[in-house]
Amino acid sequence: MQLSENNAIALLLDLNEDIEEYADCAVKNVIVDKNFEYLNYPPNCGFSDLEKEELHKLDNNPHLKNALRKIIADSSAGVIFNMLNLLDGTGSPKKMYKEWTGVQLVNEEPENDSESFAGTLHDYLFETYWTWKKIRDDKDWKLDTLEEN
Repeated sequence: MQLSENNAIALLLDLNEDIEEYADCAVKNVIVDKNFEYLNYPPNCGFSDLEKEELHKLDNNPHLKNALRKIIADSSAGVIFNMLNLLDGTGSPKKMYKEWTGVQLVNEEPENDSESFAGTLHDYLFETYWTWKKIRDDKDWKLDTLEEN
């Protein structure tokens, strides 16, 4: 992989931030704002009237919000993990796998003085969570269950 260590870590930290922010935004839309028009996927997405009726029943409490954040974040991370497996060359697409020739993620501009990324992005996605957690803005919630002293 022709990707520098610096760019790999920056990419992975950004992905961890996005996982958290998208999970929080989805929970805020559904639980706090009762905004059911925020979906972007699939292109013709949306909730049915019956689905909206059920979503209205969800209480706005911190434990429910955190549990939903964790479920959404885990699903998002799973999709990203699989995509990174494809980029790392450690996985193949489920469809059109016979035509698959592989892809690479490379630096836009060569960084001659930087170290090449020697790991696999899919493994480092989870490892960089702890770095992300240290540099994220202080919030009154977290995705992990690690108790801090």
